Amino acid sequence: MHQTVDYTPSRDDPYFEAALVEYRAHRPAKTTGNPYHVLGEPVGDMRDNMGCQNRDLSAGVTIRRVTLDGVQVRCYQAGEDPDGPCLFFIHGGGFVGGSVQVMENPCKYLAQITGGLVVNIDYRLAPETPFPGSIGDCVRAILAALKDESLLFDRRRVFVAGDSAGANLALACVQELDAFAGAILYYPVVDLDCGPYWHWDETAYRGWPDALVQHCATSLQGNEPLMQKLYLQGNAGADDPLVSPIYREGGFGCPLLIQYAEYDYLRPQVEAFARRLAAQGAQVDTILYRGLNHAFLDLFGIVPQAQESVDRMGAFIRRHG
Repeated sequence: MHQTVDYTPSRDDPYFEAALVEYRAHRPAKTTGNPYHVLGEPVGDMRDNMGCQNRDLSAGVTIRRVTLDGVQVRCYQAGEDPDGPCLFFIHGGGFVGGSVQVMENPCKYLAQITGGLVVNIDYRLAPETPFPGSIGDCVRAILAALKDESLLFDRRRVFVAGDSAGANLALACVQELDAFAGAILYYPVVDLDCGPYWHWDETAYRGWPDALVQHCATSLQGNEPLMQKLYLQGNAGADDPLVSPIYREGGFGCPLLIQYAEYDYLRPQVEAFARRLAAQGAQVDTILYRGLNHAFLDLFGIVPQAQESVDRMGAFIRRHG
C-alpha cells in the first residue's frame, strides 16, 4: 500500500507545511569552529548541527537507563504489561552523529500509545567506531533485552525502527536477527553506493527551482563518499547489503512500514527500494509526507505530521503484533 499524506500550506509558501516554514524561520543558525576532526573531517561541527529540541507529548511514561551487554539504552514504558509489545528504536545522524535524546520524546509518546516497552539504543558512532561496530551494538542490545527478564514485554511482539541512518541500522538488525514482527523505517538510507536501481532528478520535486525546494531536496546530496570514508573505512564495500540494503535479495522476512518526505534527497532511493521490495513479494507499506523535508521526526511536537507518523507506528504495531 502506498499512501500520500498532504500538508497545510502557508499563505507565503505553497510547497511546505506551514509549521515547518515557521520553525525554519526562527531556528538557531548553524555553528562552525568545533576543533574536533577525525580523518581530516569536521566531525565536531557535524554533530553540533544535528537534531533539535522537540516537545514531550506523553504522560505517565517512566524512563529507565539500562546497560544491555555493554550498550547503554533508555527504556520507556507506561505501566508494566508483560504482554505488551516492544520496539527497539535506532536514532539517525549519518552514522556519525545524532543522539538518543533527540528521539526521546517520540519514543515516550510511542510507549504511551502502544502500552508497550520502547528501547532507545545509544550505539557507538563512527568514525571512532566504524562499520560494523554500530550494528554489533544494536544486535547485542536487542539480544540482551530478549533475555532480560526484568524487561516486561511479549517476546513474540518485537519490532525495530529507526530514522535515516538509524533506519539503515534497523534493516541490518533485521538481516542479522530472526526476531521481529515488523520494522518501521523513517526516510531510510538504503544505498551508499549510488548504484543502478535509482537516479536523482530535480524534476521529481514539486516546485523546483523554488529556493527552499532546492535547499531541502539537495541538503544531503553528495554525502555518500563522506559516509563511506567515515563509516565504512574500508571494512566493507558500499554495495554490501548490510551497508546498502537495496542490494539484498529475497526481502527481509517481516512486514515493513516506510515513512518518508517529499523534499528529501533520499526520496528517489527510498521509492526505488520500496518498488524493489514489492517486486520481491515483500509486505511493505509506504507513506509519503508532502510538504516536509528529511529528518521531520526530529520536529516531534513542532510539525503535526511527526506526531501523526508516530500514531501510524502505533497502528502498525497493533496490526502486526
